[in-house]
Amino acid sequence: MKFDREIESFINNYVKALKEKNAVAFIGAGMSVSQGFFDWKKLLKPIADKLGLDIDEEQHDLTSLAQFFVDDHGGVRGQLDQILVEEYGKTTMTVSENHIILARLPIQIYWTTNYDRLIEKALLEQGKTPDIKKAQSDLTVNLPKRDAIIYKMHGDIETVSETVLTKHEYEDYNKKRELFSNAFKSDYVSRTFLFIGFSFTDPNLDYLISRIRTTLGQNIKPDYYFIKRDTNPRAQRRQELRANSLKKYGLNPLWINDYPDITTILKEVESRFLRTTILISGSAEEYGSFGEKRATEFLHDLSKSISHNSYKILTGFGWGVGSAVINGVLDNMESERNQNMDNYLIMRPFPQFETKGKNLKELWSEYRNKFIPLAGIAIFVFGNRKNKTTGDLEEATGVLDEFNIALQNGLLVIPIGATGFVSEKLWTKVIDSFKDYYPNYEFLIDDFKILGDSKVENTVIIQTVLKIINTLNSK
Repeated sequence: MKFDREIESFINNYVKALKEKNAVAFIGAGMSVSQGFFDWKKLLKPIADKLGLDIDEEQHDLTSLAQFFVDDHGGVRGQLDQILVEEYGKTTMTVSENHIILARLPIQIYWTTNYDRLIEKALLEQGKTPDIKKAQSDLTVNLPKRDAIIYKMHGDIETVSETVLTKHEYEDYNKKRELFSNAFKSDYVSRTFLFIGFSFTDPNLDYLISRIRTTLGQNIKPDYYFIKRDTNPRAQRRQELRANSLKKYGLNPLWINDYPDITTILKEVESRFLRTTILISGSAEEYGSFGEKRATEFLHDLSKSISHNSYKILTGFGWGVGSAVINGVLDNMESERNQNMDNYLIMRPFPQFETKGKNLKELWSEYRNKFIPLAGIAIFVFGNRKNKTTGDLEEATGVLDEFNIALQNGLLVIPIGATGFVSEKLWTKVIDSFKDYYPNYEFLIDDFKILGDSKVENTVIIQTVLKIINTLNSK
């Protein structure tokens, strides 16, 4: 799918924020409505009926409608809380594809005005541990080994009496939930926000963002939100005027024609982010025409160059390959005087003992299927092993498995045929059907051909690999 200039700019900026661990997702009611929860108008219709009001006439100020109902019942929220529990206490709701993508991404902070637990559910399904902040007291305690923080700025259905819904509760927000306001302002000033399913009609959030703009003036960074273009010309014009107004707050609209476009854009964000992590797959008992000295230098210099170009390397610590790859990354870290290995390297050494009634072959297969999708590009080198029974040299079937798993998960594959063995076999396979592997990059075939020539110097092969990787990341 071809994206317009604004969406292209968003994708590039958000991927950069993800790499720098500065990306935030703000989840609004639209994400829950898509999964079957009522929107506010539908939820509060019974209240309007009981008050003798027309919900269509009250829909532009639903917080006041909720306040009318509480005031009409002597200031008691009981019946209102019951409506919320019946709606948001549903346990059969499933997460959307958008929830899943956002949970897979390395987003460390989520904000939401929703009471439901769909974000938490999506993170748990991805094997992550969310630290949920639903009350001010939660902000004083940090969950050990958390993967992400979820700020539920209007509360959570588990503590329904403390949720923010009525007009007076909004008015008292900065007094009763001041720590949430401070935390939001801190994140909003320094991080890149993506608002999804949010209409910017929330009075509390509107106040916080306006205060930030007043403080910073023109020194604001870009943030983004999705907006579905209305088909009615008059309504569309109002959308455009509203969007122009929001730009003063650094909020940039991402115009879409239909809601599935959001999923397409999020998938592209994920794809481009993953391409900044490079899997180096391979194993070597012997190094063929390369010889051990040249092979070790090649693997070291390859990984050092990839790392120096701001890509993260993923390695399974393959026999005869992993040590040189890791040393190359460490060498680059030393030259850049940065000791934060998380920014440079993901190591996934294979389990060495049978567990849970599974043999090593089964465990390694499961392991590969878990760690290979962490990358977006896979490089293949060498690929041989010694048969444990006969001692003969044979193909490393694990490298073949990793090639197939990479393809199944959408990784772009770069076999370096010059290193011989399985990698040469895979290189031939790619060259022979290049249009199938790279339908949008047919112009790269001459570069791939260079990777199959063992007589080419190490530096030329490395430069060619970097050229290919940079091209695949330049979209």
